[in-house]
Parts: sequence; C-alpha cells; structure tokens
Amino acid sequence: MVKEIYRERIKVLTDIWSLLMESWESLSREDVIEIVKNAYTKKNIKPFRGFNADGLYEKELVSLFVVGKYGLGLFEDNKEIFDKLLSKEEDYDEISKLIIDGNVNEAFEKSGNSKEVLARALRTTFTKIIFSFESEDKMYKSLKNLNISEKDEIKHTSRSFSRFYTAFKLAESIAEGIVRDRLTYIATKKAIAISIGIEYPLPKADYVALIAKEVFNVNKKILNKILGIKV
Repeated sequence: MVKEIYRERIKVLTDIWSLLMESWESLSREDVIEIVKNAYTKKNIKPFRGFNADGLYEKELVSLFVVGKYGLGLFEDNKEIFDKLLSKEEDYDEISKLIIDGNVNEAFEKSGNSKEVLARALRTTFTKIIFSFESEDKMYKSLKNLNISEKDEIKHTSRSFSRFYTAFKLAESIAEGIVRDRLTYIATKKAIAISIGIEYPLPKADYVALIAKEVFNVNKKILNKILGIKV
C-alpha cells in the first residue's frame, strides 16, 4: 500500500502518463523532462535527491518509469512509448535486476563500467520500494551484493548509496512524524544500518536535514530539535 506521503506524487506521475499515452509520438525525452518539472512545480512536489542537485528532473524519469511499468502495468502493451522516451530507464531496470540476482560483474559491464549508471539502477530499486511496489529486502540484497565485489568502483557505489538510503529513510520518518526526538532518530539510524548489513559511512545530520527540507519540506524548527543542529 502506497504511503500517504507519496500519494500526490504518484497521482501527478499517473496524470503525466495519461498525457504521454495521447501525445508520445510528438514528444522527445527532453519534452518529458520539462513536463515532469512543470507538473511537480505546479503541485509543489520536490524531486528525490541526495547531495548532488544536477539533473534532478532527468533523474525523476526513473519515478515516471516505475509508476508506468510497476504501478500502472503499461509496459507490455505500450513498449514503443518506453522505448522512445524512457529507454535509459529500461536499461537501469534490467541492471537493477542483475544486481539483485547477484550478477554484479555483468551489471557493471552492462552499465558501461559507470558508477553513475550503477547508481541509477539502485535508484530504480529504491523508487520501487519507496512507492511500495517492491519489498525493502531487495535494497539490502542489492547493496550487499555490490559490496562484496572486488572492484573499488562497485564497492564505492554500494557504500555511497547506503549512506543516501539511510539519510532518505530518516528524512522520510521525520516527515511522517514517526521520528520526533533525538533518541528515536539515533535508534532508527542504527536500526537501518543493521538492516543494510555492510560497513559504510553513516550520514551526518546535515545530509538528513538536506533531504528532509528539499524533498519533504520539513520545518526547520522540527529538524533543529530532532537532529540537534542549526539548519
């Protein structure tokens, strides 16, 4: 079941799919990015993000892809739309499945030996989980599979994404009102780290604050109280 905190976001993405179904032949990938940006701005919805703010709306095409394929079930009957407008996201999805299955070297090869593409594949799994289309254990499995690789680039991607995922889940819990004080915040952070089950740099409070503010519009006073920092 979709969390209340994401219902409006998924509704907006669903509405965009209605538009794409009617007009896809005349649209480019760049047009779709602009459509997502305008729709989000109109509803005051912020893109998912970590520290890196580059290409935020282009990255949101992963959310559009996930809602279209896994939420609305449009892929099989409308593959030409996906192929034209979201072909990169199709690749990310395939790579994400290779990672979950433990075929890490094949996944890295399919990504063109790119840490960025590998991270987009993880973002695909992340988005499925955030939207309640996939179970959280798939994220833990992905991160563990990447972390046992002998390639430094792959290990680094696993640890970097683990930090992002921890920060995001903490920010989400604050936005939902589940985490309301510093003690619960610390306990929740430790619980997430145990669930991920690898060694990685835990996110600092300012990283959690960034996501809480920029994605979930959490009030600064609430963050100051919970995180123990001046935001």
